[in-house]
Amino acid sequence: MGTKRKLNGKQAIKQVNNSRGFTLLEMIVAIAVLGALAALAIPQFKDVIENSRKRTDQANIQIIESAIELYKAEIGDIPAGVTTFNQLVTELNRVGYLKNSEVKAVTKDKVFTYDSSEKKVSLTASPGVVSPSD
Repeated sequence: MGTKRKLNGKQAIKQVNNSRGFTLLEMIVAIAVLGALAALAIPQFKDVIENSRKRTDQANIQIIESAIELYKAEIGDIPAGVTTFNQLVTELNRVGYLKNSEVKAVTKDKVFTYDSSEKKVSLTASPGVVSPSD
């Protein structure tokens, strides 16, 4: 059956030292694996954030356009004095069709604009910012 082997002092110390911690090589490999995973994940995460910002802005446009339609149905045309997006939001908020009195675009370097002749809200590049083609 199994016999227990007695270790002398040096062997016992060596066995204890070998059972603790990681070697330098193991640490380097672990850091390299983590670095590779981060290099793959970070660009994907940035794309997800940018995509969610664009979708948020599109949802806000739909909410505002729905508020315009309600305004037209219940009150009539948007007043002629409303020519900017901020004036539009203020008017829709004043009569209760929008909860917030201010709506800002969350997409980087974009602003909401209002075309009073077509009664349309859109997302455009901020003034002075050159937008890359999509």
